[in-house]
Amino acid sequence: MRISSALAAPLALALGAFAAQARLVRPLGRTPRLQPKLEAPRLWVDPREAFALERPEGERWSFSAGARGPDGEELPLLALSAETGAQVIVQAAARVPSVRGLAQALAEKLGDQEGLHIEDVERLGARGGEAYGFWFTVASEARGRVAVVRAGDHVALMIASWPLGAPTSVSDDVASMIESLGPVPEPVKGY
Repeated sequence: MRISSALAAPLALALGAFAAQARLVRPLGRTPRLQPKLEAPRLWVDPREAFALERPEGERWSFSAGARGPDGEELPLLALSAETGAQVIVQAAARVPSVRGLAQALAEKLGDQEGLHIEDVERLGARGGEAYGFWFTVASEARGRVAVVRAGDHVALMIASWPLGAPTSVSDDVASMIESLGPVPEPVKGY
């Protein structure tokens, strides 16, 4: 069968357009994910320079300064993991005579709340040195950790919570944040 020249031109244009569109389609399979040009620094420093801590590996957590709490108080650090439902709040205080005493007072006060189970206060390892904290469980809904860490002239108070079904990597991330919590490091002097 012979195609007339009147039909050949539109057919060639249609096939040519189809072939051109086919070249614009993404290739099948996985495409490499490009890394952002600027990654967030691993060390997160409080804007008021009361404390610093390291961000966990990966992109699970978003860190922000200056968020407001339920009573309108400013939160120096609010870290959220939208993927897991976890949150970490860090506040700072000056003139705290006893890190252990503050941790024990918080555990006692929280222990009075219904549906909240508080574990014993224990010594923690942290970059800031002196640190105490405790685990808590909220009914059958959430698990959490409170840490009070000496950060130079200040004390950093970290409160972390996550749903009970969250992966163990969340508690690992919280533990690494506690371990890295401490004073703002001295700037490196160049020569």
